[in-house]
Amino acid sequence: MALGDLVTADWEAEYQSFAFGGDSAFALAQLDGIVSLPDVNSGDSGRLIRHGLHAGDDYLTGRTVTITMEVYGATDAALETSIQNLLTAFKPGESESGLVFQIPGVANGNKFLLWSRPRRRSVPINLEWFHRVPVITIEMAATDPRLYAAAESTQGLGLPTAGGGMEFNEVPNITFGTTSTGGEETLNNAGTFKTSPVFKITGPVTDPRLVNVTAGKTFHWEGTVSSGDFLLVDMGTRTVLLNGTASRYSGLTGASEFWDLSPGDSSVQYRAAAYTASTATATWRSAWV
Repeated sequence: MALGDLVTADWEAEYQSFAFGGDSAFALAQLDGIVSLPDVNSGDSGRLIRHGLHAGDDYLTGRTVTITMEVYGATDAALETSIQNLLTAFKPGESESGLVFQIPGVANGNKFLLWSRPRRRSVPINLEWFHRVPVITIEMAATDPRLYAAAESTQGLGLPTAGGGMEFNEVPNITFGTTSTGGEETLNNAGTFKTSPVFKITGPVTDPRLVNVTAGKTFHWEGTVSSGDFLLVDMGTRTVLLNGTASRYSGLTGASEFWDLSPGDSSVQYRAAAYTASTATATWRSAWV
């Protein structure tokens, strides 16, 4: 079962293969922090002997989401089972997992996820518990504040193929220039915030380049990827791994840049030192904040 498959309608949610919300025994009573703006780390600095600040860059910190649920149980045994299932799914000490929702008006109304993990939990035993409708509050912490589309987008890019230029059939044959086709595709981020793609570059290829024409930025790696091997380039974590394990970060050129996909369409080119059968497959998720 793929991440998010348990969410099939509005107001439903999923975490660690645990479904809640909707018509389940776990009603979503309140959800805080999903649409709210996360805290901002500001690069502003004070001006000397003047009013105001020098404007710096702003970067978002993590996001905190608080989920309040009413848990229903027809019998004490049913309530006990429901609570144990919930507490098992939201147990502390685990790595971040995809918290998936489908809420009208958020992420274009499509399923979205937040990579997060539980940090706090409130389970009061009170009159609501006595009537088998306890209210449980769970605080989820996300180091990445972006809401991502639950469905990944994928686009393959091949290297350009060389074509002939203007040719004169005299002796000697003379050709003016060559042309190239292919190697450029449009990658769409349907969200409202920048997202970081991952590229899998297959060999054989020498000195591959990934060019974000729209942003005017180029990722350039110097070296050779042999046939049967691949180079994994993660624009978000800024890692370059041969066959997904061995770092090849040292192959980056001085002018190389990691880049993101801005909202909307981005024109992306795949280039290399020579034309080969190599491909660069991009994988990304549209993002919102």
